[in-house]
Amino acid sequence: MGKVAPTPEPTRLSVVIPVYRSAQYIEPCLRAILSQTRPVDEVVLVDDRGDDGSIGMATRILTSADVEHRVVELDRNHGAGYARNAGLRAATGDVIWFFDSDDLADPTFAARMLDALVREDADFASCRTVFVDPVGAALGVAEPRQPRQGAVGGNEFARMLMRGKVKAYPPARLFRRAVLGDAPWDERRAYEDMAATLRIALRADRVALVDEPLLWYRQHPESTSQVTCTHTADVFAMGDEVARLAPELRERNTPSGWGSSWLEGSRNRSLARAFRYREVLIPAAHMAMRAAQANSGDPEVVRSLIAESRRRSSLADVVPLVASGQLRSAAFAVGMAASPSAYARVLRTR
Repeated sequence: MGKVAPTPEPTRLSVVIPVYRSAQYIEPCLRAILSQTRPVDEVVLVDDRGDDGSIGMATRILTSADVEHRVVELDRNHGAGYARNAGLRAATGDVIWFFDSDDLADPTFAARMLDALVREDADFASCRTVFVDPVGAALGVAEPRQPRQGAVGGNEFARMLMRGKVKAYPPARLFRRAVLGDAPWDERRAYEDMAATLRIALRADRVALVDEPLLWYRQHPESTSQVTCTHTADVFAMGDEVARLAPELRERNTPSGWGSSWLEGSRNRSLARAFRYREVLIPAAHMAMRAAQANSGDPEVVRSLIAESRRRSSLADVVPLVASGQLRSAAFAVGMAASPSAYARVLRTR
């Protein structure tokens, strides 16, 4: 007689939702949570003091649906990272879904992600993401298809993050509470997702991959990634933190023996360089240049972003960027070294 598989322990799923000026989106957000084919066990709303009535709307919707929920009231607006950490402390589940108050999800998200998490005995599960416009119409899938279903090691997932093969959107994950620690999200700045997700991945032994795009990420003009302001400069601090974490990466196929540490270090430096241009310098400079062309944003902030992007670019990076196939980044480095204003004129035509 074969061995009987153990009955899996019951899983309690808590959804943590920071709420800040979400009156336009909070109802469809909560309807997406309430329509899950595998019902969530608890909703934790974090009032990040947007003071637009969205918390009241949310509590009325959850109360009428008879869903277990609680509200964490912050003393003032702190931002998404602080609000997620506060919600995590109040949550009682052993699996946590951090959901943004303007996002949507496939009705099978919870069921399929939990199934992958348990089946693969993973520390967290990750799916692909669909971008949607302010009214919820699909714009396209954010990440390429994964080479396979199943799971990867946490270190391999960290490398996928740095290569841009997966995005660092927290709502596209289900996390076992144990892998998160006490305060996983950066509280000091905007662009709080990338370095935090990288740290979590480096702590994880195993990450379940779900190839389907089950999260619907809403893009709108008010989002941090779309507005040039003082918070935009936080992207540089994020890049610095990622660079500090890069040496912790381990390449699965790096040979052992003499020279292996040097080879691994060289690969990590190349990976960090490509990330710096793709995810930090090019986005910051392009946002600032487009703001200047549209006569929007604080002119001093715009000038500062362009100057900092230029300072962090280098002609010394051009050859290694070309060698690694990062032609767009190499062209950016040349353009910023030669003439940012000429580069901006070229950008205007694209």
